[in-house]
Amino acid sequence: MARTLIRGAQVVSVDPVLGVIDDCDILVEGESILEVRPGIDVASAEVIDAGRMIAMPGLINAHIHTWETMLRGLGASWDDGTYFDVLLGRIARHFQPEDIYIGTLMGALNQLDGGCTTILDWCHNTATPEHTDMAIRALEDSGIRAVFGHGTPKPNPEPGEAHFSTLPFPAAEARRLRCGRFADNDSGLVSLALCILGPDYGSLDVNRHDFALARELDLMTSAHVWGGGDWKTPGGYRTLVDEGLMDPRHNAVHANFFDDDLVRLLVDQGASITATPAIEVGVPKPPMIAGVIRAGGKPSIAIDTEIDVAGSMFDCMRSALSLHNAFDSMAAWDPDGAREQVGRPDIDSVPTAGDLWCTPIDALEWATINNARALGLESRTGSLTPGKQADILLVRRDDLNLLPAIDPVQTIVSHAHQGNVDTVLVGGRIMKRHGRLLADNHDLGRLGERLAESCRRIFIVADNMGFSLR
Repeated sequence: MARTLIRGAQVVSVDPVLGVIDDCDILVEGESILEVRPGIDVASAEVIDAGRMIAMPGLINAHIHTWETMLRGLGASWDDGTYFDVLLGRIARHFQPEDIYIGTLMGALNQLDGGCTTILDWCHNTATPEHTDMAIRALEDSGIRAVFGHGTPKPNPEPGEAHFSTLPFPAAEARRLRCGRFADNDSGLVSLALCILGPDYGSLDVNRHDFALARELDLMTSAHVWGGGDWKTPGGYRTLVDEGLMDPRHNAVHANFFDDDLVRLLVDQGASITATPAIEVGVPKPPMIAGVIRAGGKPSIAIDTEIDVAGSMFDCMRSALSLHNAFDSMAAWDPDGAREQVGRPDIDSVPTAGDLWCTPIDALEWATINNARALGLESRTGSLTPGKQADILLVRRDDLNLLPAIDPVQTIVSHAHQGNVDTVLVGGRIMKRHGRLLADNHDLGRLGERLAESCRRIFIVADNMGFSLR
């Protein structure tokens, strides 16, 4: 079995026992991490000199819509109506399977290039089985570790069509995948999850059906939720819990308007809650990090969509930490919620932080081991623990923007970016080396042209419908 020895790295293991180890080696055998300790001596192995690098677990993105990649950078000034009503409601149905393939592939390759080794790809543009199969094929072709989140389209109904909120998850399609290519959902790099409507977007009958289907097929579920009071299922998650529908593998995304009791209800059920802070800045509520901590849970973070924000988990860690601490500081300064302008305070009385102030190691855990837990992959990835899959990231600590890199955790979370990523391994396979993505069998230039062609075609569709996406 092939062996790779990563020699002399400053290891940030995100393992509570191993911690941070200077001048440390990592021995990879096949797909797995065999040893993490200084002074490993083996007779035969491919050696990677990491003496000037930080070794860490591959980053994990717990929620992204890669099929939207061809619209990257267009939506920062969009309002919610453009995204939900125009893109999802009207234009998404005009995406062809090839559009889904190229968007998913390029989105996944960009995640790898940025040091992200695992994603939950929440694909809610699966109009036909061919669309679905092309999305899965793209993930497999990319080489990334992925949970393919099979969602359902959200079109504005045409005359005579039922509203999507009344439509249960297509059981035949779920069974086709679960009994076919995902019959063994615990092997291989790509696994399956059901991305359901949930209580925000689906009726009670739909949720009864969808949770029962997921339990029958032994699959995790994920749902977009806000909790603003306009649940399609009256009572929202409280009703689902009362009916015994909830499963500990459920994942709720956003949840900004959840109160502490509701967050605790989900956490007590074993469910996870994923915040996407950079996307959620338009919501007058903090990202759902503090609430999860108060409930005794483990925060999970993600990017969401590159239509609005950069697809970097380094950026995601920074925005999550900054926004969480900003809201925490506001609570410390003004615990009663009054937002009155006051004069210069006595410096001795100024609070420095609230009760839930977090640090860079917290943010790193959100983006690695906590996200692995949210995706049901904690036993396989998320830390540099012997026995886990060798999902490893090497960051050059002697790059100009990182020097002197005294504290490796703060260096990673506060300063590192995609350009500092030297090497990426997924399941022991080297996907990026010396700062260059090794996209086997992929002509990246041609892939870029195909992405641009898809973008142009979608623009024409939008223009013909009277909508401008530019």
